[in-house]
Amino acid sequence: MMESITGFAPERLRGIQALSTLREGIRVQKSIPGLKRHVIRLLILNLVIFLMITMLLNGLFYYYLLNPAISWLFGSDGGFFASLGQWLLWATQLTVAAVFAFISLRLSVELSSIWHQQLVSRVIRFYRQVPEVSISFREWLKSLGSTIVEALKLCLMPLIILFAGLVPVIGLPLVYLFESHLLGLDVVMVYLDEIQTEERDELKKKLRWVPVQLGWLPMLLAFIPIAGWLMMPLVLILLVIGLASQLERSRTQ
Repeated sequence: MMESITGFAPERLRGIQALSTLREGIRVQKSIPGLKRHVIRLLILNLVIFLMITMLLNGLFYYYLLNPAISWLFGSDGGFFASLGQWLLWATQLTVAAVFAFISLRLSVELSSIWHQQLVSRVIRFYRQVPEVSISFREWLKSLGSTIVEALKLCLMPLIILFAGLVPVIGLPLVYLFESHLLGLDVVMVYLDEIQTEERDELKKKLRWVPVQLGWLPMLLAFIPIAGWLMMPLVLILLVIGLASQLERSRTQ
């Protein structure tokens, strides 16, 4: 928890946008000693969690649900129906794999969110004299239960609002805006959770449109298979530290 803030320059807050925050994140991870090393560690952690969850979900779905169902419906003795079943099996598996990849991505980002706070803490310490707060693996394990619950909620939400995406014309934009808001809110809340001051509510009002202004970029990457999914954790990290730096630089004494 950081010291009380005294206020923010409104003209600087108005300049917070996804691309400017991303550029600030790139700049600050190079200028703050040791920050780039922590960014790389967090990326590796994200990738490991992402791959483990993706392989687990796909393996369970294939071996315990899809393959038995296809074999029961189409048989496995060869012939036309068995070949049709195999084609349907792989088509279904690839489609479901894309859904699982997005879910795994959200889970990996949420499970590593406690280290986002550590990155923000390092950024804040760069701008003001506050004590260092370290986060151990044991602390991460203690918070793991509640983190998983929150992560599952965030993963179920897109599935629920997926039905809204079926509405012609307005469905997909609504889903995109809603998810952009959630992703951007994650970025903003990391900083707000670190400062914990009486001015927090006032700052939240000033930043009420910032979540969408930040979240549209990682959400856009979520629609790009493989390359976008792999870039999304890095972009989120850069937005987190970039926003923290922008807010710290906008503080008024």
